[in-house]
Amino acid sequence: MKFIELSSQTAFQDAIKSIGSANRIVVCGSEEDKQYIEDGMKDSTQSVDEIISASKQIDIHAWFSKRKDKLDQDVEKDLTELLGEWPAEPEAQQGFSLTFDMLSGKPHKDLVGAAIETDVSWKIPAHFKFGGWDETPAPALHCAIWKYWQHKYGAEIVGVSNDVIEAYITNPPKTNEEAIQLAWEQYLYCNDIVDHGVETISKLGASIINHSSWYFWWD
Repeated sequence: MKFIELSSQTAFQDAIKSIGSANRIVVCGSEEDKQYIEDGMKDSTQSVDEIISASKQIDIHAWFSKRKDKLDQDVEKDLTELLGEWPAEPEAQQGFSLTFDMLSGKPHKDLVGAAIETDVSWKIPAHFKFGGWDETPAPALHCAIWKYWQHKYGAEIVGVSNDVIEAYITNPPKTNEEAIQLAWEQYLYCNDIVDHGVETISKLGASIINHSSWYFWWD
Protein backbone atom coordinates (compact mmCIF):
# COMPACT_ATOMS: atom_id res chain seq x y z
CA MET A 1 0.00 0.00 0.00
CA LYS A 2 1.27 3.45 -0.86
CA PHE A 3 -0.22 6.92 -0.49
CA ILE A 4 -0.91 8.94 -3.63
CA GLU A 5 -2.24 12.37 -4.56
CA LEU A 6 -5.83 12.55 -5.83
CA SER A 7 -8.04 15.18 -7.40
CA SER A 8 -11.07 16.08 -5.28
CA GLN A 9 -13.12 16.32 -8.48
CA THR A 10 -12.46 12.78 -9.69
CA ALA A 11 -11.25 10.86 -6.62
CA PHE A 12 -14.33 8.75 -5.98
CA GLN A 13 -14.92 8.15 -9.69
CA ASP A 14 -11.35 6.85 -9.89
CA ALA A 15 -11.90 4.68 -6.80
CA ILE A 16 -15.09 3.20 -8.27
CA LYS A 17 -13.40 2.58 -11.63
CA SER A 18 -10.69 0.60 -9.84
CA ILE A 19 -13.23 -1.90 -8.46
CA GLY A 20 -12.54 -5.34 -9.88
CA SER A 21 -8.90 -4.63 -10.63
CA ALA A 22 -5.94 -5.91 -8.64
CA ASN A 23 -4.89 -2.34 -7.89
CA ARG A 24 -7.49 -0.49 -5.84
CA ILE A 25 -7.67 3.24 -5.25
CA VAL A 26 -9.06 4.33 -1.88
CA VAL A 27 -9.82 7.93 -0.91
CA CYS A 28 -8.27 8.86 2.45
CA GLY A 29 -8.88 12.57 3.02
CA SER A 30 -6.44 15.34 3.89
CA GLU A 31 -2.74 15.23 4.65
CA GLU A 32 -3.70 15.44 8.33
CA ASP A 33 -5.91 12.35 7.92
CA LYS A 34 -2.94 10.57 6.35
CA GLN A 35 -0.81 11.31 9.42
CA TYR A 36 -3.46 9.83 11.72
CA ILE A 37 -3.72 6.76 9.48
CA GLU A 38 0.05 6.23 9.52
CA ASP A 39 0.17 6.63 13.30
CA GLY A 40 -2.56 4.01 13.71
CA MET A 41 -0.77 1.60 11.39
CA LYS A 42 2.44 1.98 13.39
CA ASP A 43 0.59 1.14 16.61
CA SER A 44 -0.72 -2.16 15.24
CA THR A 45 1.13 -5.35 16.17
CA GLN A 46 -0.54 -7.49 13.46
CA SER A 47 0.50 -7.89 9.86
CA VAL A 48 -1.98 -7.56 6.99
CA ASP A 49 -1.91 -11.34 6.44
CA GLU A 50 -2.52 -12.02 10.13
CA ILE A 51 -5.55 -9.73 10.15
CA ILE A 52 -7.01 -11.35 7.04
CA SER A 53 -6.40 -14.84 8.45
CA ALA A 54 -8.07 -13.92 11.76
CA SER A 55 -11.08 -12.50 9.93
CA LYS A 56 -11.78 -15.87 8.31
CA GLN A 57 -12.31 -17.44 11.74
CA ILE A 58 -15.13 -15.03 12.68
CA ASP A 59 -18.76 -16.17 12.51
CA ILE A 60 -20.28 -12.83 11.60
CA HIS A 61 -23.89 -13.95 12.10
CA ALA A 62 -23.03 -15.10 15.63
CA TRP A 63 -21.30 -11.77 16.25
CA PHE A 64 -24.35 -9.77 15.15
CA SER A 65 -26.60 -11.98 17.29
CA LYS A 66 -24.39 -11.52 20.37
CA ARG A 67 -24.30 -7.75 19.87
CA LYS A 68 -28.08 -7.62 19.48
CA ASP A 69 -28.58 -9.70 22.66
CA LYS A 70 -26.32 -7.30 24.55
CA LEU A 71 -28.32 -4.39 23.18
CA ASP A 72 -31.57 -6.05 24.32
CA GLN A 73 -30.16 -6.25 27.86
CA ASP A 74 -29.04 -2.60 27.94
CA VAL A 75 -31.45 -0.91 30.36
CA GLU A 76 -30.48 2.49 28.96
CA LYS A 77 -31.73 1.54 25.48
CA ASP A 78 -35.41 1.56 24.53
CA LEU A 79 -35.33 -0.54 21.36
CA THR A 80 -38.81 0.55 20.28
CA GLU A 81 -37.75 4.16 20.52
CA LEU A 82 -34.44 3.35 18.84
CA LEU A 83 -36.27 1.67 15.95
CA GLY A 84 -38.63 4.62 15.48
CA GLU A 85 -41.05 4.89 12.58
CA TRP A 86 -40.35 4.88 8.88
CA PRO A 87 -40.28 8.56 7.85
CA ALA A 88 -43.21 9.89 5.86
CA GLU A 89 -40.88 11.87 3.61
CA PRO A 90 -37.81 10.44 1.88
CA GLU A 91 -34.76 10.61 4.14
CA ALA A 92 -31.67 12.56 3.02
CA GLN A 93 -29.14 10.12 1.57
CA GLN A 94 -25.47 10.37 2.54
CA GLY A 95 -23.02 11.04 -0.26
CA PHE A 96 -19.26 10.53 -0.21
CA SER A 97 -17.54 12.93 2.17
CA LEU A 98 -13.78 12.35 2.29
CA THR A 99 -12.95 14.68 -0.60
CA PHE A 100 -13.92 17.79 1.36
CA ASP A 101 -13.47 19.37 4.79
CA MET A 102 -16.50 18.60 6.96
CA LEU A 103 -16.37 21.96 8.76
CA SER A 104 -15.83 24.33 5.84
CA GLY A 105 -17.45 22.21 3.13
CA LYS A 106 -14.56 23.07 0.81
CA PRO A 107 -12.68 20.42 -1.22
CA HIS A 108 -9.35 19.30 0.18
CA LYS A 109 -6.47 20.92 -1.71
CA ASP A 110 -4.13 18.22 -0.38
CA LEU A 111 -6.38 15.22 -1.05
CA VAL A 112 -4.64 11.93 -0.33
CA GLY A 113 -5.54 8.43 -1.44
CA ALA A 114 -4.03 4.97 -1.21
CA ALA A 115 -3.09 2.53 -3.95
CA ILE A 116 -3.55 -1.00 -2.68
CA GLU A 117 -2.79 -4.35 -4.29
CA THR A 118 -5.69 -6.59 -3.27
CA ASP A 119 -7.97 -9.07 -4.97
CA VAL A 120 -11.12 -8.16 -3.02
CA SER A 121 -12.56 -5.09 -1.31
CA TRP A 122 -13.16 -6.64 2.11
CA LYS A 123 -9.42 -7.00 2.71
CA ILE A 124 -8.88 -3.23 2.50
CA PRO A 125 -9.36 -2.58 6.27
CA ALA A 126 -6.51 -5.01 6.92
CA HIS A 127 -4.15 -2.93 4.80
CA PHE A 128 -5.05 0.15 6.86
CA LYS A 129 -5.04 -1.92 10.09
CA PHE A 130 -8.24 0.00 10.73
CA GLY A 131 -9.91 -0.23 14.14
CA GLY A 132 -9.25 -1.63 17.58
CA TRP A 133 -9.46 1.70 19.42
CA ASP A 134 -12.24 2.76 21.82
CA GLU A 135 -15.52 1.20 20.61
CA THR A 136 -14.28 0.61 17.07
CA PRO A 137 -14.25 -3.07 15.98
CA ALA A 138 -10.87 -4.74 15.60
CA PRO A 139 -9.37 -4.85 12.08
CA ALA A 140 -10.20 -8.54 11.57
CA LEU A 141 -13.84 -7.90 12.44
CA HIS A 142 -14.04 -5.07 9.91
CA CYS A 143 -12.80 -7.49 7.25
CA ALA A 144 -15.30 -10.19 8.25
CA ILE A 145 -18.26 -7.78 8.18
CA TRP A 146 -17.29 -6.28 4.85
CA LYS A 147 -16.80 -9.74 3.36
CA TYR A 148 -20.42 -10.53 4.31
CA TRP A 149 -21.71 -7.19 3.01
CA GLN A 150 -19.70 -7.47 -0.19
CA HIS A 151 -21.28 -10.84 -0.92
CA LYS A 152 -24.83 -9.76 -0.01
CA TYR A 153 -24.97 -6.13 -1.15
CA GLY A 154 -22.05 -5.71 -3.53
CA ALA A 155 -20.46 -3.37 -0.98
CA GLU A 156 -17.10 -2.05 -2.20
CA ILE A 157 -14.95 0.08 0.10
CA VAL A 158 -13.83 3.25 -1.70
CA GLY A 159 -12.88 5.53 1.21
CA VAL A 160 -10.94 5.03 4.46
CA SER A 161 -9.63 7.77 6.76
CA ASN A 162 -8.53 7.54 10.39
CA ASP A 163 -12.16 7.27 11.61
CA VAL A 164 -14.37 6.94 8.51
CA ILE A 165 -15.18 4.17 6.03
CA GLU A 166 -17.21 4.87 2.87
CA ALA A 167 -18.46 2.34 0.36
CA TYR A 168 -20.00 2.11 -3.10
CA ILE A 169 -22.97 -0.27 -3.21
CA THR A 170 -24.00 -2.21 -6.32
CA ASN A 171 -26.88 -4.22 -4.80
CA PRO A 172 -28.54 -2.08 -2.08
CA PRO A 173 -31.66 -3.21 -0.17
CA LYS A 174 -34.79 -2.56 -2.20
CA THR A 175 -37.58 -3.02 0.34
CA ASN A 176 -38.28 -1.39 3.71
CA GLU A 177 -37.91 -4.74 5.46
CA GLU A 178 -34.50 -5.41 3.89
CA ALA A 179 -33.36 -1.87 4.66
CA ILE A 180 -34.39 -2.15 8.33
CA GLN A 181 -32.54 -5.47 8.69
CA LEU A 182 -29.40 -3.92 7.22
CA ALA A 183 -29.82 -0.77 9.33
CA TRP A 184 -29.75 -2.90 12.50
CA GLU A 185 -26.53 -4.55 11.29
CA GLN A 186 -24.99 -1.18 10.52
CA TYR A 187 -25.98 0.12 13.95
CA LEU A 188 -24.44 -2.90 15.68
CA TYR A 189 -21.29 -2.29 13.65
CA CYS A 190 -21.19 1.50 14.12
CA ASN A 191 -23.71 2.94 16.58
CA ASP A 192 -22.43 6.51 16.12
CA ILE A 193 -24.19 6.84 12.75
CA VAL A 194 -27.50 6.60 14.62
CA ASP A 195 -26.75 7.79 18.18
CA HIS A 196 -24.87 10.86 16.90
CA GLY A 197 -26.47 10.98 13.47
CA VAL A 198 -29.87 10.06 12.05
CA GLU A 199 -31.32 9.18 15.51
CA THR A 200 -33.35 6.04 14.64
CA ILE A 201 -32.90 2.72 12.86
CA SER A 202 -35.86 3.47 10.60
CA LYS A 203 -34.35 6.76 9.46
CA LEU A 204 -31.09 4.97 8.75
CA GLY A 205 -33.00 2.34 6.76
CA ALA A 206 -34.74 5.05 4.75
CA SER A 207 -31.38 6.64 3.95
CA ILE A 208 -29.81 3.44 2.56
CA ILE A 209 -32.71 1.89 0.64
CA ASN A 210 -31.95 1.89 -3.10
CA HIS A 211 -28.87 4.02 -2.40
CA SER A 212 -25.38 3.48 -3.79
CA SER A 213 -23.22 4.82 -0.96
CA TRP A 214 -22.71 4.03 2.74
CA TYR A 215 -20.98 6.10 5.38
CA PHE A 216 -19.57 5.00 8.76
CA TRP A 217 -17.93 7.21 11.37
CA TRP A 218 -16.57 6.32 14.81
CA ASP A 219 -16.26 9.06 17.42
